[in-house]
Amino acid sequence: MARLFYLVCFFLLGCHADYSIVEDSIVEAVADSFVQVNKMGALDILVVLDTSGSMSDNFETVGEGMQTLKVDIELLTDDYRFGFITADSGYIDLIGPYDRRSTDIDLLMAPSLLPYAGREEGFASTYAFSQLQDEHQFFREEADLLLFLISDEEEQSQITPGIFYEWLHQFKKEVRVDAVSIVTLEDSECNLGYGDSVGYKYIALASLFNKNALDICDKEWSVWVSESSFLTMLKDYIALSKQPLDDSIKVYIDDELQSGWSYNSKKNIVYLAEMPDYGSHVVATYLVEEE
Repeated sequence: MARLFYLVCFFLLGCHADYSIVEDSIVEAVADSFVQVNKMGALDILVVLDTSGSMSDNFETVGEGMQTLKVDIELLTDDYRFGFITADSGYIDLIGPYDRRSTDIDLLMAPSLLPYAGREEGFASTYAFSQLQDEHQFFREEADLLLFLISDEEEQSQITPGIFYEWLHQFKKEVRVDAVSIVTLEDSECNLGYGDSVGYKYIALASLFNKNALDICDKEWSVWVSESSFLTMLKDYIALSKQPLDDSIKVYIDDELQSGWSYNSKKNIVYLAEMPDYGSHVVATYLVEEE
């Protein structure tokens, strides 16, 4: 029996573009979208680093990662600053802050300037550091907060990921906050085979921010660390959530139909011809077969 024609109209985030698709023998129409980050005002970046003995080999990579992040952040704002603290709530030490006037070598050297600290409790250390605000004045009331939690072992305080997530949003309730976990994953080459080497609590925190934790053993993370935060990630691609039918993809940027984009079927990603402007709303619509 012939199937009915399906008319699917997408109205996303108040857009008024014509996202209508009319097709025969189609069961479902899909729209994937994202909003390009806006240029921001002020941004504080706090790096909470495990400085126990097993982490010393990672300090150079941490510095390189933050140096790479600094370059990307400068596309969004000149008003930023980095701070580095230990992941030991009983032995907190701040290196920084570093801002746009600081040199590359400042960020490269910052991890190795932190003192040795034996405890690995990034959640508790971040909280304890916030209680010393009158002393260090690192957190600015008007600044968004980007938090990096970096360790090769499990978070060892009594604070759960859910409680820490809620506290972060209460602490910075007037602005935006995001967290990036760089830890030992279950399938990492750094997994030593015992439970405490995997950062399950950090991984759970990342999932609360709708992302995956980065593998500390993958030295390449330093070059894509900026893409791990919704605060700093500029995107020129859309990863599709389902496999589209041939020639059904349409791409819109701020209501306007686009041309010149390309589609990689193996990765199921649409690559845009140009980087969308700050704050742009990008939508890819397409049709999928009946499951």
